[in-house]
Amino acid sequence: MQQIELSINFICRDDFRLGYIPLNQIDMTSNAISKPLTQKRILEKNGVWLLVKNMFEGNNEILYEPSGRPYLYGDAQNKFISISHSKNFVALASSHKRIGIDIEEINERILKVRSRFLNDRELDMINATDLEFNTIAWSIKEVLFKLSKNEGLDFKIDLLILEEIEPRKKFQCSMKEENEMKEVIVEIVRVDKLIIAFNV
Repeated sequence: MQQIELSINFICRDDFRLGYIPLNQIDMTSNAISKPLTQKRILEKNGVWLLVKNMFEGNNEILYEPSGRPYLYGDAQNKFISISHSKNFVALASSHKRIGIDIEEINERILKVRSRFLNDRELDMINATDLEFNTIAWSIKEVLFKLSKNEGLDFKIDLLILEEIEPRKKFQCSMKEENEMKEVIVEIVRVDKLIIAFNV
């Protein structure tokens, strides 16, 4: 059996660390899976497990709240985490504050569904044929969705892109949190055909 060298990529800020890895580098048997899953879900779960092992010291396990929000249990349990999957990648971010991340590969299918997640003002702000910007917008909405404690959020009403602070790199946003709107800054990093979004 040929051994593949593991290549974990990192994005680091003062109080934030994000790791991501291509699914094609993940061994299908590297972690025990307790229930039947598709091959892709096994790769995603094993990818998250590898990221946890490489990003945190000690013994740690990812558990899930009833809402589906992941959290760390073990030696690094004082950290907040967020997980994201795309067709070919899995990502994990950690911080001492609540964190939301999204990893997306730029793909034309986003242009067909943009009216489902962008409100009228955002549709006017983002050119209908701009593949990169529409992918960024979807990633921002995903970050806000993961960050909010609310359930049943409407992507057009409760998760808003207000303005570009830095072109295609930093955005002023707003999300519904309990009964009020809370402002959030979302940063974007582009790596080849990959968009990575996270709150700062």
